[in-house]
Formats: sequence, structure tokens, C-alpha cells
Amino acid sequence: MDSYQFYKSLYDRELNRRKDLDAAINLPITILTILVAANSYLIGKEVTIQQKYIVVCSSILLTLLLVSFLVSIFYLIRSYNNLFKGFGYGNLGLTTEIRNFELIEIPKYNAQVDETKKLNFEAIIINKLTQYTDDHIVFNDKRSFDLHRAKTFIIITLVLTGFEFLIITLKYLTA
Repeated sequence: MDSYQFYKSLYDRELNRRKDLDAAINLPITILTILVAANSYLIGKEVTIQQKYIVVCSSILLTLLLVSFLVSIFYLIRSYNNLFKGFGYGNLGLTTEIRNFELIEIPKYNAQVDETKKLNFEAIIINKLTQYTDDHIVFNDKRSFDLHRAKTFIIITLVLTGFEFLIITLKYLTA
């Protein structure tokens, strides 16, 4: 098995995973937008509620909805941009610098040292690939977990919105 190809495929996989995680943000944002619209509609309907138990239930649900919504947004922001800190995805560098290192700096260094201390370009590249791949795996796992949390709270918000619709429907049935 070619070590370089193996580590490069892992590195490429994590870069693709990064793109997939960036794209995975779109659907949760769309769902949250729809939930905001639906809950805005419901809040407008609640002004006319007369029964005290429905007002209390509705107020509790709205509070839970707001908390769930804000937590979802928090995790989406954290998944997308690590709360404005960003993610330190590393790259090997500019290709001209790498080529210069391979053709000029390594031979110059190897000419000055004995045989046991000579540098191997492929080994250096593999070491860098594994280092960056490990960092990317950590970042992508964190982003994936945060996205999972955001989706969980979006589902909670969706369920709570459904309950809110039921309360409004109860209001009209009992009126």
C-alpha cells in the first residue's frame, strides 16, 4: 500500500466533509425561518385568547420555544463559524514553496549532514498530511456534533410549535 496515497485520501475526505458540513447548514436555517414565521402568526392569534389555562400554557410554550430557538441558533453559529473564531483548517502551503523546498532546500540540507540525518521529502509531506488531517477530523467532528445539537433543538422547536397550534385550535373549539 502506498502510504502517501492513503494519507492523502484521508486528507481529501476531511476536506470534502468540511464542504458537506458547510452545505448542511442551509436546511436547518430554512426550517428555523419557517418556524419563526409560524410562531409569529401564532403570537398574533394569541392576543384574543380569553381562557386563563390556555394563556398560561401558551406562555410557557412560547418561553420554551424561544429558548429552544435560541439554542438552535447558537449551535448553528458554532457549527458554521465556531462562534466568530473560525476554524483553523490548515493547508500544506503554496505549491511553489513546496516545490522550492523539495528541489532546493532539502538537497542543500542533505548535502551538509550525514546519512542518518538526511530528510526525505515524501516522509515530510506524509507527516504534514497526517497532522492537518488530524486537525481537520477534530474540527469536523466538533462541527458535526454541533450541527446535530442544532437539529435536535430545531425538532424540539418544531414539536413545541405543533403544541402551540393545538392550543390555538383548542381556543377556537372552546370559544
